Amino acid sequence: MLKAISGHTSTRGIRRYLTKEGRALAEDYINLEPSAPGRPFDWAEAMDRTRRLYGNDSAWRGRRARTYKHYVVSPDPKDRVSLDGLRALATGWARECFPDHEVAIVYHDDNAGGIPHAHVVVNNTNLETGRRLQDPDPKALARSLQGAAESLGMSPLEAVPCSGVAARAERRHPRPAARTRREEYVGRAEKELSDRGEYSWVADIRARVKVARSVARSETEFRSLLGSLRVTVSENSPHAPRRDWVYAFADQPSRRVGGERLGLSYSRERLEPVLRAGGIRRIADAGERAIAAAARSAVELGDLEELRTLSEAVALVESSRAMCAADLDRLAEDGRNAELAAYARRIGILPEKRPEPRLGARPSKPGRRRAAADRESGGDDSAAAARSAERQERGEQR
Repeated sequence: MLKAISGHTSTRGIRRYLTKEGRALAEDYINLEPSAPGRPFDWAEAMDRTRRLYGNDSAWRGRRARTYKHYVVSPDPKDRVSLDGLRALATGWARECFPDHEVAIVYHDDNAGGIPHAHVVVNNTNLETGRRLQDPDPKALARSLQGAAESLGMSPLEAVPCSGVAARAERRHPRPAARTRREEYVGRAEKELSDRGEYSWVADIRARVKVARSVARSETEFRSLLGSLRVTVSENSPHAPRRDWVYAFADQPSRRVGGERLGLSYSRERLEPVLRAGGIRRIADAGERAIAAAARSAVELGDLEELRTLSEAVALVESSRAMCAADLDRLAEDGRNAELAAYARRIGILPEKRPEPRLGARPSKPGRRRAAADRESGGDDSAAAARSAERQERGEQR
């Protein structure tokens, strides 16, 4: 279902390949804004400019820079997926896995069976931190895609068998499946308590973890914030079939629950790479401080309803990608969303005005010169600048 390819050159080549001879059925973009909607958009130029601006085109420890990742998303042919269904799958998966990167998705059906498939091109620069994309765990990405497909009613595909020593090891010690494929899993007992309006300690822990994962930028910060919310994080048993984190109340350690038991998005497998890469980072520093303060206050008062409302408000801000308080106004059409938007505005999760773009890491001197040249020319590369970039690219490859 998922094939990954690393790119080490300008994205101009992959764009030419994906769009040549008019074979692209459609295109979708994440964190990319076409200058003229409805007209052809040169997303390769935009990606190349971003990398230059952040200085992320240079070699790393003597090796060529990985400038982008190219993923091919291929649903099960038996599903006879429509183009709209494929777009929902590809964009949903890309937003979940690469929320802070520039992503271009091009759709084809030019294979032997005419089966629609998606080409997902992810630029190497995190727009929030300025850091380079750390190569995500391909198995975790594949499992995430399988879960997204199932949530849309599509069939999961069997993993491609590995070969050699790895295949023999896999046969001897097959990796057990996760407890659930759901991002958030609510068990029957918890649901019954919630329906009756009664306290559920599992729901209490989930709400605290949800707040911490939204704010933390590293595993250390994640554990520290949970500690301030009176939740401990420990490793599960070394004899357990899958590595996971276990969350427990600091003053009631017997009340403990595994991350996967709460849902995949709370598991060690899902959270560890996210935290290693700098966290979710969709909310500005001031908003993070407001969230942390509100969470500690709710815990001090023992107000689970307040904590649950806070976690839902944070989730709403993240999923809607709102950048300022004014963006929340468009969420007021739905009753519950209107309540959460008003709550988010009241405690100050988002600033009143849209923040200026964060440039993150300071570009290298050549990167700054090229960025200045881009500004002077209105952002359009001249033929000479293009030739200069190509010469530099060839030099890096050598």
